[in-house]
Amino acid sequence: MHKGVQWPKPRLEWPDGKLVCCTFRVAYEAFRKSGKFKKTKGIDVNVASLSHANFGGAVGVWRLMDIFERHGIKATIGANALAVEKWPESVRALHAAGHEICSHGTTNDIHMTDLTPDGQREEIRACTRTIEQCVGERPIGWAGQGNLHTAETLGILADEGYRWFGDAFDDDVPYVAAVNGKRIAVIPKLNYANDWRAWSGGLGNATTFFEGFKTSFDYIYQEGLRGRAGAIDLIVHAELGGRPNIAAAVEQMIRHVLQFRNDVWIPRRAELADYMLNGSGLTAEPYRPLD
Repeated sequence: MHKGVQWPKPRLEWPDGKLVCCTFRVAYEAFRKSGKFKKTKGIDVNVASLSHANFGGAVGVWRLMDIFERHGIKATIGANALAVEKWPESVRALHAAGHEICSHGTTNDIHMTDLTPDGQREEIRACTRTIEQCVGERPIGWAGQGNLHTAETLGILADEGYRWFGDAFDDDVPYVAAVNGKRIAVIPKLNYANDWRAWSGGLGNATTFFEGFKTSFDYIYQEGLRGRAGAIDLIVHAELGGRPNIAAAVEQMIRHVLQFRNDVWIPRRAELADYMLNGSGLTAEPYRPLD
């Protein structure tokens, strides 16, 4: 069989010789002014938009939790601190079920790019405190609002004890970065299956969403057979992917992946970060975001 070209970076291998690492994630968001939909200029507080967003805590996250439970999937939940404050019962239930609760900022009305480095540090600390107070465990992963970050963000997260960072786009498999004398796992954002793109592109149906994921997974799996370990990530938003037209696709995706369970590793991101930092054998790359 043709093995393909030799890739320039050190070869990444998954535990037990798995070919693909597949993670499942939920963005659990809350807003103070306006959610993602029903946006209208000139309204200080858009109640209709907030109502759409609040579906995530009232219904969506519970539907997704049910899907994960029925298929034995442990997911990573990126929670806004405001979502944790509004819907603590659901966050505790997710944590008790074995899902990872990671940080997604205090509220999706705030972006890290609008903050000074000191402001970013307080934003990180505020979200960390809220999650820890709710579930009794400190989050170790950060996937920020809109994935926006500055050249200082990764170093601040490393200083604050975070073990993984999910807002980079510069690779399609995880790597280890060295910043401020510390090592942190970088798990790049992959948009192969992101329900926000399905909704915002006007393709809010299960068939289109599933086919995009399946096409990507099947391609990455074939690369794995040729010797390059790959990664894929499903991300849904509780207020979007928790609705039946997208939730149906989430269930299809899980079923598709589980057909290849002997060749696929399905960790929470905390487990993935631990492997990258302690088991992968990869050398940390100096973090140079502006090069």
